[in-house]
Amino acid sequence: MPPAQALPLSWARVAERLKSGLVLVLRLALGGVLFYAGFLKLREGYAFAEAIANFRLLPAQGNQLLAVVLPWLEVATGLLLVFGVWVRAAGLLAGLLFVAFLGALATALWRGLDIECGCFGTGSAARVGLKALAFDAAWLLAALALLWSTPPAADQPPQRGKDEG
Repeated sequence: MPPAQALPLSWARVAERLKSGLVLVLRLALGGVLFYAGFLKLREGYAFAEAIANFRLLPAQGNQLLAVVLPWLEVATGLLLVFGVWVRAAGLLAGLLFVAFLGALATALWRGLDIECGCFGTGSAARVGLKALAFDAAWLLAALALLWSTPPAADQPPQRGKDEG
């Protein structure tokens, strides 16, 4: 058996592996948080609609519609990220979700509302405040980092070979 040959150390290769590992961690963490948050909200539709209404940003019909659509959007975005499908599109959607969450939290904080944030459904008892803002800002930065570090080719469908039907 020949002696093991040492591979030449290529810093570019090491950096590329670190970057791909970081992208994987970001993708799984961001996807996991969105999936979990959406799943919890799905279980408590009416209570979640009330939590949205407490922000006083939408009319009653808007609160109800958002309470139905938002959890499914979070679950779908989370699954896309976890399974690595349409990563850039899912990262963009995640970023837009966190921008909306930050906007809602900031307006509630600015208006002095002492309400539940509804971030992980109504059972979490998390309140609107600087902690919730920092949490969402961190996840927004994670979504932006994912967008920045994922090549556009990651959203391309697999190419079929010439011999395939």
